[in-house]
Amino acid sequence: MNRDEELQCSNEINNAIDFDFYKTLFDPVRIEIIRYLAVYGAKNITEIAENLPQDRSVISRHLDLMFRFEIVSKTKIGRNIYYEVNSQMIFDKFKMTTDQLEKLLNNC
Repeated sequence: MNRDEELQCSNEINNAIDFDFYKTLFDPVRIEIIRYLAVYGAKNITEIAENLPQDRSVISRHLDLMFRFEIVSKTKIGRNIYYEVNSQMIFDKFKMTTDQLEKLLNNC
């Protein structure tokens, strides 16, 4: 494999991985939030904040970022917003990444 092919292969592998998504997903605080929501189901910000050591404002910022990446979904009921893990999206993202990497690694 020549240098141009190596560079192209490296770029394709980098493009196959949504690094921003995985960086968002694997933050320690966000993992705590995901774990809590996975165990207890849809909860509002007050319920989440009462059960985690971080301040409500910190959890709110994490939830906003997780929502942007579709890691959690949110539903407004009355004056409350309930957050829930979007497990199907996470599973789909992992599958897409592994499928793309398998294809690329077998061809590089």
